[in-house]
Amino acid sequence: MGRFQKTISTLLRKPQQQTRIAASTVDMTTVTELEHKVAAIPFWFHSIELAAGVVTPGLKSPEQHARELASLRIPDLRGKSVLDIGAWDGFYSFAAERLEAARVVALDHHVWCLDRQAKNRYKADCKKKGIVQQHPKYIPELWRVDELPGKRGFDLAHTTLESRVEAVVCDLMETKVEALGQFDVVLYLGVLYHMENPLESLRKVAQMTREVAIIETEAVAIGGHEARPLCEYFPPTAQLKDDPTNFWVPNVPGLIGLCETAGFKRVEVFTTPPTARKGQIERYRLVAHAFVS
Repeated sequence: MGRFQKTISTLLRKPQQQTRIAASTVDMTTVTELEHKVAAIPFWFHSIELAAGVVTPGLKSPEQHARELASLRIPDLRGKSVLDIGAWDGFYSFAAERLEAARVVALDHHVWCLDRQAKNRYKADCKKKGIVQQHPKYIPELWRVDELPGKRGFDLAHTTLESRVEAVVCDLMETKVEALGQFDVVLYLGVLYHMENPLESLRKVAQMTREVAIIETEAVAIGGHEARPLCEYFPPTAQLKDDPTNFWVPNVPGLIGLCETAGFKRVEVFTTPPTARKGQIERYRLVAHAFVS
């Protein structure tokens, strides 16, 4: 285990009350009130400890978060600036703050604007009618930019943890680099395959990165083409995981090529692709660091 990983492990093992964004010390009345607030939010993707014994019921368990956080091989964040693209409920934003980053910005648009309950009804209706789902941004009743229903979890966690993370509601592709600035470390986790134009999105990420971008993405291994840069595309009639927001999945050479074309100087891949039989494919999750110098 490297020095940076030891730093992360040490900080994450510290008692919550000793960390900079300590879970609140509260009485039982306040705990019950907090539990009601957590339960009032219809969907949590992240499991976040808000107080002793109060953990949000995320789709991803605390154990899964711990494994994924370790797999990212995050460098020493002490005194660094961090941009978390696609922050959702904010687990990684708050983790970066807990790891002593000097500034953390949580950037999101798609999840924060999305009414997930309406989206689930729309999905069920499409299935019943046998029609293809459209991207939620094209369905007005699913896309509530003025209300930001998908941001409620982040807001509750942010308030409860008394966090200093800055929330920015903006589409990555519309973000002005000169306005938001550059960041030492950019987290680009679970976002790349949702981008209609992955190359342009990585160009934007490269412009915002001062040192390293940490990329985690759905990836593909194609038997017999391991050395060829490729991306698998998912049209509306063949959606990945029945999700109309999934578009492109790269293999390792494809991701490296995209990053280099986008302006990164060096890419380090930390995930070993699965072995696929010739002519067959295997999908998996890939972690890579893309360096600007």
